[in-house]
Amino acid sequence: MGGFSSTLAQQARKSNLISVIGTTGVGKSKLSVSLALKLNGEIINGDSMQMYKGLDTMTNKHPLEERFGVEHHLLGHIDDLTAQYTVKQFETEAEAVVDKIERERRKLPILVGGTHYYIQSFLFTNKTVAPERELTSQEAEFLETAETKEIFEKLKELDPVVSQKFHPRDRRKLATALKVCFTTSRRASDIYKEQSAPTTVNQSLTRYRNLVFWLWCEPDTLDTRLDARVDTMLERGNLLGEVKQMSDLYRTLDPPPSMETGVWQVIGFKEFLPFVSSQAEDDKVNGLEDMKRVTRKYADKQVRWIRKRMLAPAAEAGDDATIVVLDATDLSKWKENVEDKAVEISRAFLNGESIPQSARAPAHLSHLLQLEDTTQPGKGKWEPEKWKHYECDLCVVDGEKFVCLGEEQWKTHLRQKRHVKRVKRIKEQEAFERWKAKKAAEAQTTEEYKQDP
Repeated sequence: MGGFSSTLAQQARKSNLISVIGTTGVGKSKLSVSLALKLNGEIINGDSMQMYKGLDTMTNKHPLEERFGVEHHLLGHIDDLTAQYTVKQFETEAEAVVDKIERERRKLPILVGGTHYYIQSFLFTNKTVAPERELTSQEAEFLETAETKEIFEKLKELDPVVSQKFHPRDRRKLATALKVCFTTSRRASDIYKEQSAPTTVNQSLTRYRNLVFWLWCEPDTLDTRLDARVDTMLERGNLLGEVKQMSDLYRTLDPPPSMETGVWQVIGFKEFLPFVSSQAEDDKVNGLEDMKRVTRKYADKQVRWIRKRMLAPAAEAGDDATIVVLDATDLSKWKENVEDKAVEISRAFLNGESIPQSARAPAHLSHLLQLEDTTQPGKGKWEPEKWKHYECDLCVVDGEKFVCLGEEQWKTHLRQKRHVKRVKRIKEQEAFERWKAKKAAEAQTTEEYKQDP
């Protein structure tokens, strides 16, 4: 691959950092080791669950024998499983490690991981909502156990503006906004407003000159791999032993921590917890299926995060951030489609060359790098004046009035057959009631006339 244009003078101001991102099970660790071996690099872990010591099977730590002597940093360095590791800690530690690798050891830092919130916060310093503190146990319990209606009312109390942005039954989005209010000293609406402000090239701030490899696998193929990997974790790994270890610790904690924070959110713990208690075969089978389902869902979430949260700031950063898609679908072509391309592009990048658009993705995957159209309604625009809940007095869902978000949804609802039928039925009922009242009045008049002719 040739023809990269040199921009050495422009890039002299920042150090180089290569990152490897993508879904779970796509081969990120394998590629990072290959790059480290061929480019004299060392690896920095960017997976939040792999920060914790132990739990090697459940957190999918790359086997020691497959690291081939490559130094790994921030991997299994948190001894206390009850500790809450934060994105701010990661940023501080990762920056120190990058400096050590580059300045003291004269090697190339390679960041790899699937916790894209961590990766994004480290690469783009002004594009994430960094919490100032962890959730208190009371806040975590509220987010986990409160009714969705209660979460909505609490958000409405703390941030009435953003409470109108989300449907009052959309628990996930409501809880996310409320968590921002809890863990920062600001309203979520103020932060979202800043993030939606128009940006220009180089307005997205970066610590380094970044080359980011996005490993991609077709969803159907990836799902099959993920299912097989979970089977292997159960059959040949120490998955159930690690669940038992976590369970024993969890039961000693008072109050019990939220399973949505810290290491307790690792995939596999919640899913196999019933089996650890019952030892029933049905619970084991259900745990296996649940773990597969949650893993596949998590992979989907990772892709959405990359597309929605990393492409735009990379585009804004200009030459300071280049994302390259590599097709890891066909493992028989791994060397050709992934490893060799990554090494070649990396060498050009390290020589200060700009990577042309044609080299940033195979033709059949170029659509992955296309930015969403933010000019369309609901696509990242800051329009609080359009955030309004419309309640339908005629349509009821689970005993509550049906709610529409915004005028457009409301107009659509008014045209729907179900609503139109209800309106027609009510009008007919009202007309019938008027007719009955009229007949009753006429009968009353006739009766009075008979009694007093």
